[in-house]
Formats: sequence, C-alpha cells, structure tokens
Amino acid sequence: MKHCIQFLTMTLFLCSFSLNTLIAQEETGVFSTSVQHKGNNSNDPEDVSGLTGVRMTTPEEERLINEIRTLRQKNDRSLRDKILSLEKQLNALNPNSISKTGEYYGGMIYPAGDEKPLLTPEAIGNVEIFNSGNSFISSHATATEQIGANVGRIWVVFSIRSTGAADTLRFYYSDNNGSDWIYYAWGMLGGTDQINYDEMDLEIIEESTGEKYLWIVYGYREAASTGRWRTGGVVIQTPTLTGQFYALSWPGDDATKRYYRLRVTSDNATYPTIAYIYMVASFDSSAGSSRVNTQKTLRVTNPYTTTPTFQYKADRFYWFSQTDNNQRDLHSDIAYFLNGSDSIIVSFSNAPDSTSLFFAKSNISNGPGTPNGAGGFIGGGQPSDHKQFARLSSNGNNNGSVIAVFRQNTNSIWRITYFRTTNHGNFNNMNQAALQGSLSSHSFQPDIVGVRNMPKHYFTWRVDGNPDSLRYIGTDNLGFWDQNAGMMNSHTVLSGLVGPKAGFRYADNDSCFVSYVPTGPYDIWAAFGCSGPVSVEDDEIVPINYSLSQNYPNPFNPSTTIKYSIPQSSFVKIKVYNTIGQEIAELVNQELQIGNYEVTFDARNFPSGIYFYRIEAGNFVETKKMILMK
Repeated sequence: MKHCIQFLTMTLFLCSFSLNTLIAQEETGVFSTSVQHKGNNSNDPEDVSGLTGVRMTTPEEERLINEIRTLRQKNDRSLRDKILSLEKQLNALNPNSISKTGEYYGGMIYPAGDEKPLLTPEAIGNVEIFNSGNSFISSHATATEQIGANVGRIWVVFSIRSTGAADTLRFYYSDNNGSDWIYYAWGMLGGTDQINYDEMDLEIIEESTGEKYLWIVYGYREAASTGRWRTGGVVIQTPTLTGQFYALSWPGDDATKRYYRLRVTSDNATYPTIAYIYMVASFDSSAGSSRVNTQKTLRVTNPYTTTPTFQYKADRFYWFSQTDNNQRDLHSDIAYFLNGSDSIIVSFSNAPDSTSLFFAKSNISNGPGTPNGAGGFIGGGQPSDHKQFARLSSNGNNNGSVIAVFRQNTNSIWRITYFRTTNHGNFNNMNQAALQGSLSSHSFQPDIVGVRNMPKHYFTWRVDGNPDSLRYIGTDNLGFWDQNAGMMNSHTVLSGLVGPKAGFRYADNDSCFVSYVPTGPYDIWAAFGCSGPVSVEDDEIVPINYSLSQNYPNPFNPSTTIKYSIPQSSFVKIKVYNTIGQEIAELVNQELQIGNYEVTFDARNFPSGIYFYRIEAGNFVETKKMILMK
C-alpha cells in the first residue's frame, strides 16, 4: 500500500524553520594538509605496496597527445576522423588501454505510445511523471540539455522492475521547466537482466548538428538479479530516434568478478563538437583466500553513435585492497576538468577505511591514477567520522571548481556535507560545508550536478522525518548558496532505497529541479521551483494524527525500519504476520507518550516473501505490506 499525503497536510509546517538557517553554510577557514598518500595504506603515506605503477608516456605518445589536443580545441567536427585516427595510433602504444566494441544483446528501443499526463502540477511545483502500479522503480537519473534548439529540455530516465522479468526503461522529457512531461521512448533489457537499485547515471552529449546522445549507464545483474554482476547501458539518439543497449566486457571478465555502480562524465563542455565519454565502475573479484577491491575506468572517443567502441584503461585506477574476503559496496565517481590539459578525477568512498574519501587524478589518455594533486585520503574536519556515497561535480572547464558531496555519520546521525575546491580538485586544500540535515533524523545518499561552463553546482538529498524533507541546495564555486530549498516533495515518506537526483532548470532566479521516488520505491515524481514551503528537517515536531509509515528500505534484507506517530498517550502494539495470517513477531507492546517513533524488524531468520505489519494504538488500526528479498 502506498503512503501518499499531498501538500494539504504539509501546510501545517509552513511556519517551521530549518535548523541549518541558524548556522554557517561552510566551516570557517580552509582545511589544508600536505600529506600525499603514495599507496593504498591510509595509515602510512609512504607505503606503496599493492599500488599499480604510474606509467610514464613516451615522447611519441606525448607528440600524439599534443596533436590531438590541438585539433580538438578547434571544435571542428570535420576533423573528427583525423582525431580518431590519431587516437587509434596512441591507443596502440599504451599497454594500459584495450579497445573493444560493446557486447550487445537482446534489449530493444521503441518509440513511446500515447500517454496522458497523470496529474497536473501543484502550485508548489510537484508533478507525477509515472505511476508504477505495484512495480518497483529500481533506478532513475536526470539531465538537462545545455546547447542547441532544445536548450533547457529536462530528461528523466528510470527503470521499472517486474518480478522474474527484464527491467523496462522509460524516457521522458519536459520543455517547460518540469511542469509537463512527454513520454518519448521505452526499452527492455535482454534476457531477465535487472538494473541494481539506485545505480543509474546519465550524461548528454550535444553537438552542433542538433542531434543529441543520451548516455545512460548502470550496474545490473543477469538472471533476474541472481546472476553475474555486470555494467552496461543504453545510448539514445534524439531527435532522430534510435538506440542500442550495450554490455561492458571488461578485460579478464568472468563469473567470479563483480562490476557495479557505473558512473559517467564527459568533456563536452570543453569540446562541444568532439567530446569524449569517461566511465568508472566499482569492482571486486575473488583472489584465493582474499578478495580484490578496486575501480575500473574506460573512455569512448566517439560518443556520437549508438554502437560505440570502448577503450578500457588500467587494470585498476588507484585505490586497491586485497586484505580479506569481504564483498563490499564501494562508491566510485568520476569528473572531467581542464587544468592546462585534459584531466579526470576519481573519488572512492565506503572503503574499509571509510572515515576518509579517496581521490586520484589522471590525464585522459594514460592511467592509472595518482594522488598527486588530488590528495589521496582525505578525512576533512571530522577525520574519525564514517563517510560514504561521495559524488563528484565539476563544470567541465578550467574554472578549477570541483566539489565532492557525501554522507557522514556524526554523533550516530547521518548528515550531509561537501569538500569544495577551487584548485581543480586538489583536496589537500579545500573548504568544507557545515553539516546539513537534522540533528535527530538520518540523511540519505546525496546527488550533485554541475552546470557546464558556469560556476554553479546543485545537490539534493532526503532527510528522514515526519514528514520527510527533500532538500536542494545551489552553490557557486566560491561557496555562496543562492538557493537553499527544503520540503520540495509532496509525499510524506520518500524512498531510502532509491535516492533523489539533482537537476536544474533554465528559469530566471529559480533553477531548482529534482526527480524523486516515494517510498516503496514506487513511481517517479518531479519537484521544481524554489518558491515552495520552507524546510521541515527535525522530527521533534509534535504529531497531530496517528500514522504508520511504509517501512524502508522495501524490499529489504535482512532488516527494515518502521516509523509511526502517536498524537496522545496510547498503548501501542505493532506485530508482523505472514501471508496466511500467522503472527511471527511482536515489535512493540507498551504504553507510549506523544511523539514520533521507529522500530527495526530483523528478518534474518525468516524466508524471502511478503509480510504484513499492523499497528493498534487507541482506536487507530492500520496494516501495511513489506517484502523480504534475500
């Protein structure tokens, strides 16, 4: 059962103010360190064990790199064939680079059929793009066209999960800053492949001819999410509609290896007509009694096609671990910037030493990466606090602005902050944002986007509360926040499994745009405009009604959280039942005072399946469904 309460109830909170309006946007001073970790040991900066050596380019390679750069700077698409020929010569000289065409399979792209809008937008700027029924939204992404006749067109792409079947992708766009949405195309993955939850990214390649190429990337699993962990995506050409799914075939790939959390960026801001694509994936593989954990990178030198060739780079980019046999969930990201020459920076978080973020750089041709000029391991102002879900943003040019936004656990509460540089991602010298979110409720995974060739970045995340708050902040490269909007959502409970995605609008003085998923994760909504209600970020607000929220995450394994509100002193019971009505667990059975509560259901001893949880409090009774998926 979906839990959806519109903004009529939200107006009760319009006089509430965010705690963060009372504190500084960024911490005072500049965080600086001279430590450059040479290897992957964050306790010893001189330890180089296990680190791939940084290969020096030969004079012939340098000649080719300089010739290619000179030609690309002309931004003349008639030079593309000559540039690709030189890239082929350069690739043949680099043992760190292996070129392979994509591995294509049975996925297909189709034009969209007729579909009427589901809901008209509310005054505060929320509109439902797609209603999934009883299906799940496994991943979504958004991006905005920035040049050409359709400048300002906002795209939203998402995947729909059906039990035991291949995921379906849908493509929508809006030409009026998010108010109305056009169903453009759909496609289905091959076999029974399914995209992993919250593992989609999108980059738009734009050229002067008017044709655009939507590069959607994701991590997925074969055999209805029970088979191999792989990475791939789809390229959609528009307005001439054509498209092709692809599966990445990394060198040495086999069933013992796991590739996931694929991310994408481009240098399209610097090279409007001769852009390249860059990707990074998290990776682990069994290796005897231990498991290798690292990240893989690739590039595409001709992204103006739906049948690309991929240049797979070094065996590992920078961070590397082979200390145990644990299977991890490592968060990688990638960004391009211009600093005299073309460069990429890769971040890595949620590693065993998760109190630090990991940064390394490389030029676009060579690899592997090096911490020189990037910082290596950075703990920031709270070096002992755990950090995860780091996301990178740059403006794709030479203004030096690179930001890493991430989730940090401080005093047992997950909150959001960022590291901000104006020196091309040298995180040895950077500013740090004050912690954002609630002092008593968790913040979830953030997302960030940079505007090409402009000193603007926008980031968003969900704050757990009653109701939940969808936060959106716009900052320039000097840390001035000209937009800081809270409670952009029209739902009281958002998905903690699939986070909101940051976008932007071409609207004067009001660029706010987010695509988000309500609890479940069900449906796709757009939130647009910064002139809506103020933030509601603390769950200390006194409830006025009994309520039982949808559990999160859902599906879950092995535990999930159930939130509920009690408006007056009541004896409360919460029990869990199986599909034949048998009580299998009692979560709450006591007198409670007025307030907002949560309880955890640990299902590690129960089989996969559908379960129901029921609350009885005073005269209030409600039952909801949840899914355990092992």
